[in-house]
Amino acid sequence: MKEFLRTKGFKMTPQRELIFRSFFELEEHITVDELYDKVRILDRSIGYSTVWRNLKLICKVGLAEEVNLGDGITRYDRVTKVPHGHLFCISCKKLEEFPVEQLVGLLAQTAGDKSFTPENFKIEIQGFCEKCQKENANDSKNGEDDV
Repeated sequence: MKEFLRTKGFKMTPQRELIFRSFFELEEHITVDELYDKVRILDRSIGYSTVWRNLKLICKVGLAEEVNLGDGITRYDRVTKVPHGHLFCISCKKLEEFPVEQLVGLLAQTAGDKSFTPENFKIEIQGFCEKCQKENANDSKNGEDDV
């Protein structure tokens, strides 16, 4: 990682190394607040703005990307070689990945048919997870009993 950052013109400081390591150890989409909480357990001297700036740097060098799903919360996702989409529950805010390899070919062909060169694909499906669907169904049933 040190050499990679050096080739991009950045130094690897001990604080940066801790933030990077903490980010990549988590195998989920993470907010600045969540990463900050994790890093502060390990080093109380690291400030919120340092975590935020380093997450932006991780994105700038192409190792992560921001995921914004319209709920006002920016999450950060590690860039992987395997394309994936996101399922986002509007109710509980659960974010889950799913494979999209089969869709990428179709999307690339569609772009090519329009003489468009795609740089990347973002596939996000918003709706309700199984748990929230069941809770909503139970709430509806309970509401009917009260009438």
